[in-house]
Amino acid sequence: MRQVILNQETLCPPDLRPRLAQLTRHLQARLQDFGPGGPQVLSADQDRGRVEVRFPGHNTAQVLQQLESQEVTGLLEGETAVFLLSANTPFEDLDYLWGSLFSVLSE
Repeated sequence: MRQVILNQETLCPPDLRPRLAQLTRHLQARLQDFGPGGPQVLSADQDRGRVEVRFPGHNTAQVLQQLESQEVTGLLEGETAVFLLSANTPFEDLDYLWGSLFSVLSE
């Protein structure tokens, strides 16, 4: 099973900021692919690699717990899930997060 750690903020060197922005846009687009009933992206900060999400109709803490059981970690801030990317985050990790979320939200 893949381990995806998205709960640690890291500083991004200036030369890798375009990659961090690309990763952030990729995750935002993947989350918006769900359509109705899927995650609601509240913000996607391309400079910091920070994506804030709500899960309408679902308890955010429970969603994050279920993701942890699939080796995906994010942060809980109030009722908001926060995923922190780094320039070294593989695109495959974001796709794995998407698949794990699809599984969790379909239950």
